[in-house]
Amino acid sequence: MKLPNANWVQWAETLSRFHLKGLAGWFLEAGEPLTLVGAQLLYIGQPFIGNEQVNTLASFLENPEETRAFAAFLRKE
Repeated sequence: MKLPNANWVQWAETLSRFHLKGLAGWFLEAGEPLTLVGAQLLYIGQPFIGNEQVNTLASFLENPEETRAFAAFLRKE
């Protein structure tokens, strides 16, 4: 399993705070074919949102191995 990075820990804490950790893990696994589309939509919307985290999230969603590893990280945490 891939080692968690700082973004993963921050995202997991945020998801836990809003009680969405399980839902996010499920969505990352079940919606894996759509993550690339989601990443592209984030890239398109980035000028309107204007946040560096959007690019980080989009590049994360583009990598299927990383999304699977993060979903596993959410399950084990």
